[in-house]
Amino acid sequence: MTGPGASPPAGGSVSRTRIVLADDHALFRETLGDLLNAQPTLTVVGHAADGAEVVRCVAAAQPDVLLLDLHMPHSHGANTVRDIIRASPRTRILCLSAYAESYLVDEVLAAGARGFLHKGIDRAALLTAIERSLTEPRRLTVLVPGGTAARVPLEEPLSRREHQVLVGAASAKSNRQIADWLDITEGTVKRHLNSVFRKLGAVSRLDAVNKAVRASLIPAPAIPVAAARRSPGRRLAPETAADPAFHLSDGGGTP
Repeated sequence: MTGPGASPPAGGSVSRTRIVLADDHALFRETLGDLLNAQPTLTVVGHAADGAEVVRCVAAAQPDVLLLDLHMPHSHGANTVRDIIRASPRTRILCLSAYAESYLVDEVLAAGARGFLHKGIDRAALLTAIERSLTEPRRLTVLVPGGTAARVPLEEPLSRREHQVLVGAASAKSNRQIADWLDITEGTVKRHLNSVFRKLGAVSRLDAVNKAVRASLIPAPAIPVAAARRSPGRRLAPETAADPAFHLSDGGGTP
């Protein structure tokens, strides 16, 4: 749970942020530890290489911040985040991943993580995210390719199924097409859309998609909204029907 790169809190008047690193790749973990320990206000107090170990390590160390790789052995994403929060409620969890699927981001943030960081970010962005997790505790930091640096959480995060239905709406699918795509009933699609409308404060499909794009919940459609609204009857070709970055049309206030 501890290892090379871990160091005790500094004495004197300097308050150092205590960090635990969790990643199953030892070289990445140790290199990141060296980078963080080189900062005068940071200190690495523990390492973990799998999901079970990180829960034990955080429970023992009670760090200020945990950098958590989401794809370690014995780690289960949002469930691991919840286990860690139970072990150390004050620890700010920043999730690390080489992937950036929107549903994964939403799941770990809904579970209580304070940020989602793609492993392709640079040193300055990482240090800023660590600092923000402590100085702006109500903000969620999301750093992904083509994404945003920070977003304000929804009062009620979207469920994975609601997110999928919203992606379908953004790709101009009808309720029937979304139902066939997800293998659910059309009535279930309508219920999910109504829930999405309520959570986003939206009054129509178009409004919901636009608000979701602004909140970085889904990617922006490739075709501008105005262009899509000028051609509401346009049919989707099979190769574009499943593309979440295709065009959208406003179906009005009815899901």
